Amino acid sequence: MPDFMQRRRLARILDRAAEQFASSQVPEKGWIATMRLALGMSAEQVAVRKGVSRNAVYQAERSEKEGSVSIKQMEQLATAMGGKFVYAIVPNAPIEQLKYHQAIRRAHAIAALEPRYESWSVDERQDWIDDTTAQQLHDMPTDFWDDTR
Repeated sequence: MPDFMQRRRLARILDRAAEQFASSQVPEKGWIATMRLALGMSAEQVAVRKGVSRNAVYQAERSEKEGSVSIKQMEQLATAMGGKFVYAIVPNAPIEQLKYHQAIRRAHAIAALEPRYESWSVDERQDWIDDTTAQQLHDMPTDFWDDTR
């Protein structure tokens, strides 16, 4: 498991990637067909550059729309059209925010196991949740991301 500094570095990479891709949407026709059409290339011309049949290009375009195209196919087609295929997994929110929300969920799950919790005042309960959340974020136990339903 990466240490704190490495996790922070990785989080910054992902957060920057999320910012870059925030407004990016998959074109209606898919990336392969959109690139090919924008260049004014026929499927036959792409096929010749890739060393496959025209039908293989059309099949890749259909597979992309169905979500079953391979990364290798996307890379090869992008190269054949003078492009580069880029893929990423980007977080829906900043990494620290995702971790914080998980820590809160864990704190509430732990609170449910605390027999006296319901008898505490609202302020005591909130303090306990805040403290437990902070502790979870600090300790990052190995089961941190386990389901807390």
